Amino acid sequence: MTLASVTAAHRMTARDVPAGLGPAVDDWAADLGRTTRSGKGMRSALFDAVYATAGGRDEAVRAAACQALELLHEAFLVHDDLADGDDHRRGEPNLQGRTTARAAARGVPAETAGHLGMVGGLLGGDLLLVAAMGEFARLPVSPPVLRRALEEVERAVVASVAGEYADVHGATDDEPPTREHALAIGAAKTAAYSVILPLVLGVVLAGAPEELIPPLRETGRHLGTAYQVIDDVLGVFGDPAVTGKSNEGDLLRRAPTVLLAFAATTDAWPRIDAALGRTDSTRAGSARADARADSRADSRADSDHALPDPSTARALLRECGARDHALGIAADLVTAARAALDSPAVPHELRAALGPHLATALERTR
Repeated sequence: MTLASVTAAHRMTARDVPAGLGPAVDDWAADLGRTTRSGKGMRSALFDAVYATAGGRDEAVRAAACQALELLHEAFLVHDDLADGDDHRRGEPNLQGRTTARAAARGVPAETAGHLGMVGGLLGGDLLLVAAMGEFARLPVSPPVLRRALEEVERAVVASVAGEYADVHGATDDEPPTREHALAIGAAKTAAYSVILPLVLGVVLAGAPEELIPPLRETGRHLGTAYQVIDDVLGVFGDPAVTGKSNEGDLLRRAPTVLLAFAATTDAWPRIDAALGRTDSTRAGSARADARADSRADSRADSDHALPDPSTARALLRECGARDHALGIAADLVTAARAALDSPAVPHELRAALGPHLATALERTR
């Protein structure tokens, strides 16, 4: 089940946006619907696998939970694109890109159009997040079960938001990330809501034994982090025609991934660092500027700053083994997920239902 079939975003905007605000708001609300309808449905599929095999039989609960999980994902995608400065998703302009383009087409200056796009993306993501939380809050289950489910939702949202900030902040650091920090970011911003939450909600809403939750939480952490590592690899080495997004964005913003963490331990790092637009003299100039607030030092730092060359950085990352290393980490994480799933607390039927998701985790091309 994906938003292509439940159309929750469209119903939400059509029902709740006040009338009389003008055609710009109507266009923006329509664009919000257009950009939230073609996901892979991984989160709802994971929930389904657990809910059904753990004894869940209520179709209304299943449909509502799947819809809420997909809306939450769409909300985070809109905000993630905004945080990363991306204006495309799934091969088409995203909400930010559409809003910016509409403004530019009206003759609005580029800077103003870009600001309007940023605001459109921010508020659109907020609307989707509110819609998701509303769907979770209205799950047709008993109050104790609902309270337990909302505890898990809150836990996942907090982790994802904190992980997203850590990701954006990490891209501004002078030093590349450590492997441990990069993996912690992936576990927080992706695994928490994309895999752990669907798995745990499946148990909670099915009324299955709580003893299932710890091994599924561990399985989800490993599997979700592997998913993020593969996403990082595709973000640099993927084909934009297949992934639907640029393979330069993560490089240009120096995203704190295991690719850079490994590259920083190799002799190729100085060349990669320079190709990413950062030089020793840039860092030294920035440090002098921070220490002495010397405008002339700022000028020297600016003149020393190398122009980013993502193609060279990509080639060097492949050459130094960063891509293969990242794929090896992802494979190890899937192995760890499989080991956690082999817990005696997990019934054979549930292991069998989740097995295909582990088997295909490393095969993603988008």
